[in-house]
Amino acid sequence: MKPQHHSLAIVQLAKIHSKRPLSALIIPLLGLLLSAGNIKASPLPELKPFVATYMVTAMGLEGINVTNSLSLNKLNPEHYEYHFKSYSMPVGLLAFKKDETRNEQSRGLIKKGKIHPERYSFLQYNDHETRRDVELDFDWSKKEVLNNHKHKNNKWLMSIPLHTLDKLSYQLSLMLKLASKPGKLFSFSIADGGRLKEYHFEILGEERVYTSLGSYKTLKIHHQRYKKDKNITIWCAPELNYLPVKIVQEETGKPSFNSTLISYQEGMGTK
Repeated sequence: MKPQHHSLAIVQLAKIHSKRPLSALIIPLLGLLLSAGNIKASPLPELKPFVATYMVTAMGLEGINVTNSLSLNKLNPEHYEYHFKSYSMPVGLLAFKKDETRNEQSRGLIKKGKIHPERYSFLQYNDHETRRDVELDFDWSKKEVLNNHKHKNNKWLMSIPLHTLDKLSYQLSLMLKLASKPGKLFSFSIADGGRLKEYHFEILGEERVYTSLGSYKTLKIHHQRYKKDKNITIWCAPELNYLPVKIVQEETGKPSFNSTLISYQEGMGTK
């Protein structure tokens, strides 16, 4: 309500309640106006730097060690630069059979609780030879992504809508989304393989998960990707800023993969 309309509103209220003293109407109304000026917006969800390690198992056998790390550079109260890295390598018996490492990285900005990737890279080595070498450069002024598949010497441009994510940064966006108390269903647009794909999520409810680090109260989430026969369930812990503590991937005709948090450290990498 604009200030010049305050008196008109009070007079109209007085006419409706002519049997009540004018002061009985004015005082509560002034209280409402004053309290409205003190209402504060809900704080934006934030991420904290961390290093988290997962053990991936299949058919009960340890197979892959995955370490995810997030570093942040605070530009102002609402903007951060982020650098999110994921490195995986085989362990246990698999290490003797398969010499493969994967290095995945995403850099960009976090603006008012939203992820804006600027560069994504994926490097896969197999037996000390490059198997895949991919870079994505996001140009938000043109709403385009330059896909560069270096291992194939192939480049092309792709148009993208606002808030498009890469295959790694969507994990950060998921954590921020859950912290903002979303509805039961939501989705993200992902630049993946030269195409725009939708990652769909459904919050199934709360569930306690037990790990080697202890037990966590979690939100259980069903994650459906573009492949209809692949189902992913994620358990995210509010006390770890909604970091996943367990992930189960099931696909028709293939063994299921279980990823469980085995190490976590918070607070590293802030500038």
